[in-house]
Amino acid sequence: MRILFAATGQIAVPTLTALAGKELVGAVLTAPDAPGKRGKGLIPSPVKVEAERLGLPVLQPEHLGSAAREEVGKHECDALVSFCYGKIFGPKFLSLFSFTCNIHPSALPKYRGPSPLFYAIRNGDRSFAVSLQEIALRCDEGRLYLQKEFELDGTETSETLEERVSHLVPELALSVFASDGEKKTVEQMGESSWADFIRKEDGLIDFREGAGKLHAQIRATYPWPKAVTSYNGTPLYLCSVSGSVFDIDETPCTEAPGTVVCHEKKRGFKIATGLGYLYVDRLQLPTKKEMDSLSFLNGNKGIVGSRLG
Repeated sequence: MRILFAATGQIAVPTLTALAGKELVGAVLTAPDAPGKRGKGLIPSPVKVEAERLGLPVLQPEHLGSAAREEVGKHECDALVSFCYGKIFGPKFLSLFSFTCNIHPSALPKYRGPSPLFYAIRNGDRSFAVSLQEIALRCDEGRLYLQKEFELDGTETSETLEERVSHLVPELALSVFASDGEKKTVEQMGESSWADFIRKEDGLIDFREGAGKLHAQIRATYPWPKAVTSYNGTPLYLCSVSGSVFDIDETPCTEAPGTVVCHEKKRGFKIATGLGYLYVDRLQLPTKKEMDSLSFLNGNKGIVGSRLG
């Protein structure tokens, strides 16, 4: 097969490299260059950068209309592989291909939608999966080629889990193309759920919640939007927590939720919550760099005994 590889983010780069290494990729479809911060000009997607390094043709249409279909047709690709591309494929576009495959990091039909890794961490799941499926007209509803499950240890952030997924997918994607002939599929089974876009408000901390839920929230919202509370009337970002969410003791605290009880050298700030103590070991003030909890304590001695939020 000759693949049109549709992707945008860094998570898809190792898969592009692997498929191109087998001389399967005919062209790459990715998002248009995006404006950089503070007037730094246009920034290409990570997938575009890798495609150009590999010497592959790159297509960046704003819309997947007739002009885009005509341009895609010139590259004579008979397969479409999509991995976090960011646009919906219509029936006319899909009709260009005899084979389609979407790569989605969840145990479909669980967490259909744009943010499955965020939801898996935030909800305290003990496992996640990678699903390879036919591309359907409705988001993530296609039949499955394969689905493989992996365990979580309760310390993952959205950043580290995305990195892990990026290196798990290439082998699975190559396995789909390893055999000739018709690819067998099965229906998705079980109850479906939706993983919506991440919002800035998802980072707002409420210390009346239990330590387990807060631990998961802080990890799920890193690196964006980052979990945020307040200290002396100033926003305070909680960037990292100690230990695994699966080991948290949610015995009720004697202190009011949000109280910084003490600082422990190996675990960071001990903070009372609605149920159990939360240990935060990396923090950030606005306009400042992230710092470990001891460095933060050295510059903010009054935080111990204060009440956050």
